[in-house]
Amino acid sequence: MTGRGGRAVRTAAAAGPRLAAAARTHWQFAVLFAAGLVLRAIALVAYRPALIFTDSIGYLSNRNDLGPRPLRPFGYPLFLRILPLRFGLEIVPVVQHLMGLAMAVCIYALLLRLGVGRWLAAIATAPLLLDAMQLNLEQQVLSETLFEALLLAACVLLLWRPPRPGPVVAALAGVSLAGAVLTRSVAELVIVPAVLVLLLLRARLVSVGALVAAFGVPLLLYAAWFHADYGVYALNGLDGHFLYARVAPFADCKGLSLPSYERVLCPKPPVGHRLTVEQFSWSARSPFYHLKVPVSMRTPGEPWRARSDIAGDFAKRVIEHQPLTYAETVASDFLRGFWPTRTTEHGEVPVQRWMFKLHYPVYGSSLAVLRKYGEHPAVTHDLAVFLHDYQRVGYTPGPLLAIALAAGLLGAAGVGRARRSGLQCACLLFSGAALIVLVTAVGVNQFSWRYQLPGLVLLPAAGALGATALMGRRDPAPAFAPQRLQPVADAAPPLGEAAE
Repeated sequence: MTGRGGRAVRTAAAAGPRLAAAARTHWQFAVLFAAGLVLRAIALVAYRPALIFTDSIGYLSNRNDLGPRPLRPFGYPLFLRILPLRFGLEIVPVVQHLMGLAMAVCIYALLLRLGVGRWLAAIATAPLLLDAMQLNLEQQVLSETLFEALLLAACVLLLWRPPRPGPVVAALAGVSLAGAVLTRSVAELVIVPAVLVLLLLRARLVSVGALVAAFGVPLLLYAAWFHADYGVYALNGLDGHFLYARVAPFADCKGLSLPSYERVLCPKPPVGHRLTVEQFSWSARSPFYHLKVPVSMRTPGEPWRARSDIAGDFAKRVIEHQPLTYAETVASDFLRGFWPTRTTEHGEVPVQRWMFKLHYPVYGSSLAVLRKYGEHPAVTHDLAVFLHDYQRVGYTPGPLLAIALAAGLLGAAGVGRARRSGLQCACLLFSGAALIVLVTAVGVNQFSWRYQLPGLVLLPAAGALGATALMGRRDPAPAFAPQRLQPVADAAPPLGEAAE
């Protein structure tokens, strides 16, 4: 065999022994990766063509007439638009499962590159590879997998090549973070630890500027696009709506100065007997849907906008009036993510939504959506039973994630040996990004186990880095230590330094 075909065969034949050698060297990760691969294959066969939740319907609708929507940014619909769904909806979970596996490889490779031991680096990928809820959400037409991948991509780009990233890599990281925000807006503040890491590493100002510009420009353009359609500069139009639902379960209007038209938003039942956050958002019983917008505040053609703005103003007054109650609620929901087991407390979104079922789950018009794509739901019963049973034990205990977060934060703070480990900035980036995303999610919306998934990607890596830093990094050469001030002549890197 000659030509390109022959070269391809010879290349594949030569790659086999190298892969086998790598698997023997990194057998701990190889075992976990193989288990994750098998579990994903089982999920693909068990539920066909994909799992469709209520939110999936909106995502698929926006895929067809791509544009800004009041409820969610367009990042995930754009992702769906890129995928060749003409070959079937199963393309979505296939790609998302591959993304899950690729993220595990990236985490393992990055941790090894930063001096983390093989055992610890492999263990850091286990939650992503083996957690049943991660598998479930990858099988769903939902944005979680893309969101995780974009956050991780930014972290890997900024940390891959020591001692500091150049402007091209910094710009790519900025684009990744912008993509994460346009997928789920709770990532808006992740730019803060990213910029802080570059400053601590004393990266060139052009790299810092590239990161900020690549992050900010796409968001500004999207906000302008949103303004062209809805008359307001924003990434979505229902922030006030969600913030109202967040505070309504504990809002106390006694002694609160309110405009007369906002009074209807005060919940009448006593605390503990009110609607849940989700019900305050969507139920017809919510006071939100009984709000009468004053004529002077109405927005022609967009009644939801003024209603959301008024609800947001009410919510801000409540937070100012009850700051400790709000802080306690957010802190309590944040800590719920570190509970030993995944249960449903009063008022929470049922965890069963994100668990494998013995039948094909139906939400709203999901069956009609499947028919629109020429699909019919199917379940392989024996495999569904296996996944249902596996989910009882195949989850990451919350206390382990809490320990990982603590180790990452201690490493970022430079406690003990961590100060000389060269890993402070890496710890800061992973633990800071996780902290921001998880706190913001419960601060502006509600607690849901679905919104805890980014922790499976970021927190174990933060923990592995933090533990390595605290125990003393085996490689004595600091790869990512904050740079000490130097004489001006030495402060800037040489002109020939590679941009990447």
